[in-house]
Formats: sequence, C-alpha cells, structure tokens
Amino acid sequence: MMVSLLVGLPVVCGLAAYLMKEVGSRGFALLVMAIQMGIAVSLMEGAEAARRVHQVWIPELGLNWSLALDGANVLLVLLTPLLCFLAVLAAPRELENPAGLAGGILLLNGFLSGLFLAQNLGLFYLFFEAMLLPTLMLVSAYARKEGPETALKFLMFTLVGSLPMLLGVLILAYSPDVAAPNLDFESLQGKVPVHRQIYLFFPFLLAFLVKMPMVPFHGWLPSLYRNSPACVTVIIAGLMSKAGTYGLMKVGLLVFPGALNQLGPSLGILAVITIIYGALSALGSDSLREILAYSSLSHLGMIAFGLTSSTANGIAGATLQMAAHAVATGGLFLVVALLERRHMPDRMRRFGGLAEFMPRLAALALFLTLASLGQPGLGSFPGELMILTGTWPAQTLLTVLATLGIVLAAAYLLRWYQRVFTGPIGTYREPQDLDSLETFVLLVPITVTLLIGFCPALFLTPIQTWLEGVL
Repeated sequence: MMVSLLVGLPVVCGLAAYLMKEVGSRGFALLVMAIQMGIAVSLMEGAEAARRVHQVWIPELGLNWSLALDGANVLLVLLTPLLCFLAVLAAPRELENPAGLAGGILLLNGFLSGLFLAQNLGLFYLFFEAMLLPTLMLVSAYARKEGPETALKFLMFTLVGSLPMLLGVLILAYSPDVAAPNLDFESLQGKVPVHRQIYLFFPFLLAFLVKMPMVPFHGWLPSLYRNSPACVTVIIAGLMSKAGTYGLMKVGLLVFPGALNQLGPSLGILAVITIIYGALSALGSDSLREILAYSSLSHLGMIAFGLTSSTANGIAGATLQMAAHAVATGGLFLVVALLERRHMPDRMRRFGGLAEFMPRLAALALFLTLASLGQPGLGSFPGELMILTGTWPAQTLLTVLATLGIVLAAAYLLRWYQRVFTGPIGTYREPQDLDSLETFVLLVPITVTLLIGFCPALFLTPIQTWLEGVL
C-alpha cells in the first residue's frame, strides 16, 4: 500500500494546504514532497510486492486501483516530487496567496504521480484529465498576464484531445476481445487484434500529440509558457509534457503495438517536422520564455522520434531522454524563475553582461544550457545518441534531419546564454547574485544531469529490463 501514498499523500495534503495560513503553506508543501521522495526511494530498494497495489474499484467499467513502480516510470516518479519541490523553492517570495500556489502544486504533483504509476487504462485516463484542474487554477490565478485567456486556450486544446480518448477507453472496456470489463494493461496486452488497433489507437494518439505537444497541435504552448509563472512552467515543461510521451510509450507498446509499428514512419516524419520547426522558432524569438518553449517543443519531437522507431535502442533512449529533458528544461525555467524574483525583463534585447553582477548564476546556467543542447557527459547526450542509433537503420534520412535539430539547438541555446550573460550590460539595475538556497535550487538538477550523463547504465538498466518483457 506504500505505493498509494505517492499519490494520496500529495493530493490530500494539497487540499489541506488551501486551508493553511500563508506563512506555513510553503514549508508544509516542501515537507510533504520530501516525505514523498523518501517513500519513492525506499520503494525502489524494497521487495517487488511492495511496489504494486491492485484493488478492484468499479468492476462494471473494468476500473481498478492498480499502481506499480516499474522500469518505464521509475525515473519520472522520482523526478515528479523533486521538480515540484524545487518549483516551490523558486516561487516569488512576495507572492500573494502562497497557500494557493502550494496547494495547486501539491495536487498537480499527486495527479502526475498517479498518471505515471497507473497500471489500468481507465485510471490512467482519470489522472490524465485530473491534472488539468490544478494546472488551470495555477495559470488563472498566478499568470503574469492574460491568465484566464491563457488557461481557456489550454483547456480547449486539451479537451479536443482528451474527450475522444474517453470514447476509446469505453470501447476497450466493452470490447468483445476482452472476456470481461478489465482495463488493466496486463489484461489488454495482446488482446486487441491488429486490424482493429489502428482506428482504436487514433483517439489516444490525438490526446498524446496535443499534450506533448507536437506540430500542428502546439497552439497552446507559446502563450502558456509565456504567461504562466516560471515556477509553474518548471512543472509544465519538465513533467506535464511527459504525460503525452509517456502515454505514447505505455499505451502504444502495451495495448496498440501493431498500430504504433504501422504508424511509426508517419509519426517519425511528424516528429522530425516538430524538431526542426521548434528549433527554427527558437532561433527567431526574442523572448527568454518563448525560446525555452520552442526548445522544449523541439526536444519533445526528438523523444517522439525515438518512441516511434520500433527499436529497443530508440525507445530506451527516448525513455531516458524524458528524464534528461525534465531536468535540463526544468532547470532552465528555474533560472528564469530566479531572474523573475529580481524583476528582470523577459526580452533578450534588454539583457547583457549579467555575468558581471551574477557570476554564480552565470556558471550554473551555463551547465544547464550545455545539458539541454546535448553536451557529452551531461544528461541529454546518451538519450539522444541512443535515439539516433536506433532510428538510423530504418529511417536514415529522417535521422539526418533530426540531427540538424541538435545542431540548431546549439545555436539558439548558446545565443540565449550569450545574450543574457555576456556582452554589453543591459538596461536594468545591478541585481544581486544567488543566495545559498537559490544556489541549491540549481545545483540539484545539475547533479542529476551529471549522474545521467556519466552513469547512464544505472538509469537504463530498469528501462531495458521492462522493455524486454514488452517488445
């Protein structure tokens, strides 16, 4: 039952946080997430039975409370409370109603954890939808500008993708291929005939493409990343975007492997278009947030490219890259959050020479920038290399074009760093450098990206073990 605490603890405490006084809400949220991280680590070292829970819930719909910690989700389950913890630490100090922010982040944390842990397709869908509510609340209440409009736009895009997914879940629950309503992934695995998988897979695929997002379903991304509080964008870019890629991997491989294999070449083309479009858009932007938004779009295209490769190397690399992208992109948005604490502008034309006043931030931001662009020895390098080696034999031309996205990433990310931290001093008052706590906030993702970069086998072993039982 311990695994249920990874979901229940942040959800219950998130609701409680809304009732707390402003002074203690942040500390309460940090304590809850620290306990959650401790539970996750203890489960990794515990017995196999302790990592699973299965309770019949609504048998008429095939809905069971089925959660498990496995090789497919272990990295994301560990990173979810970690990034949420750092996001709370990086939130503006003078924020109005900090209890609302702490409660919203705890709820989002719990629903994301439930999504990654779910071993039942119906339960997966419930968490897929539930995480929308705290996100909309956080964006509406704390957006820098146009909060309700930004939240409404995100809601409309998400509903277009999610409502057809509900229809697909119900069709599978009462499918003649399943003896009784049972939406557990183990029960659905290998049960849907290949000739029916194609049309049944499309509602799920649409939801995943919107949530990642991928071109042309990315219309919500620029405004949400531009207007949301940077501390909330850390979670959206680092974790919520993985709901789409993780769903494509888990649901695609376990329930619709034939459809994923047949649609792989077409999805690969769409992924490469996303890689290049995101990179070129980042090159043409003058906004710190938009550059990171389009950078995230490009990197998510690379993850999708690996997931559609139908090779163990490509899929394992994409799964590892989910964690690496969460750390690197989340870390860069933490940099933006710390700049916003100092009331710094968003437009790059007003920046320059920041390293003279903030040498500590400049050094740490350089690490995260290099991690995001795929520097050897840092987190993104092993995952991207495995993706490209996995896609090369069957999709050589697309692999070459995807590599162009990596080259462009170096261009726009180094331009981002150069314009902010070097050159002539910008139009702002001399800001203070990071204090000890803010330094810690950035050192955590740097440490994780170094671990992934130098010890990828440590993280790949559970992923590859899980894939051996699936492919």
